[in-house]
Amino acid sequence: MNFTALKKKTAFHYYEKQLKKQKKVDKKTPEKINTIGVLADSRLFGSYDLSRNLSQKLNLPHKNLEIIIFENLKDDFVTQHYNTFTEKDFGIYGKIKAQNVLGFVESPYDLLINYCSYDSIFANIVTIRSKAKFKVGFAHESLQDIYDFMISVEGNKIDIFNDELAKYLQILNLL
Repeated sequence: MNFTALKKKTAFHYYEKQLKKQKKVDKKTPEKINTIGVLADSRLFGSYDLSRNLSQKLNLPHKNLEIIIFENLKDDFVTQHYNTFTEKDFGIYGKIKAQNVLGFVESPYDLLINYCSYDSIFANIVTIRSKAKFKVGFAHESLQDIYDFMISVEGNKIDIFNDELAKYLQILNLL
């Protein structure tokens, strides 16, 4: 077994353990959404201007959004313009080694949006460890204990997801 496979296996073990703890925690929903943490995958992201689109849909200024990209593919545009992390920023048992990821996890956002794939173990660890008050992501049965709210969208269509998110946040009176 190579080191990468060991790291993924132990990270998954940590993730499963945290899921059991997560069920017992009583969370408080924010009264209004002012700050947003965004976790995205570089494969889904591409050259899409996520911050502009999201700030328009949710009617919040750019400065209230913090975006971190899980980088699967080396992309100079993403690296130069956004805060990024990779598998190398994690140690055994999902321990976060990178300061930028620790800072993101420790920030008490009102809303955390995870645009990453459901099977991205390291993105899921960031989500589960986040101190965000309200967590939203793509619907998948294995993630129901991580998120406070899930949106089911065919494929990973970010525009449709953002439209639905804005609609439901209005209904929940969080915007």
